[in-house]
Amino acid sequence: MLIPGGLIRTVLDVAHASSEYAYTREDMFATLVCTIEVHKGPVHYGAALNLRGPEAGTLWALWRDGGAPNAVIEIPDCPAGREVDCPCSEFAGHPGGHSWELDDPPQTPAAFPL
Repeated sequence: MLIPGGLIRTVLDVAHASSEYAYTREDMFATLVCTIEVHKGPVHYGAALNLRGPEAGTLWALWRDGGAPNAVIEIPDCPAGREVDCPCSEFAGHPGGHSWELDDPPQTPAAFPL
């Protein structure tokens, strides 16, 4: 799913407020894909922007089943795998398996512009 224009601005505003680094639209992921294996409700999480810095987390866009992304939160990265230089790409405390244990999520045709 493509990130709505209004949410792009929100992601960049949150990034600038929580970091001394400068970010642009090109730093963001082009599409949002929920990679959470196990859901504890109708909310989906898609990584929108990896923050820079040694202890930085990631800004995640949230949306409900059937809805458009409408919120952004900063969550620390999952610490699993860092000791072997193969970190999990999910957030700390995520439900389900770590990213290396999961199949790649399906991509919609809109994720691949011509």
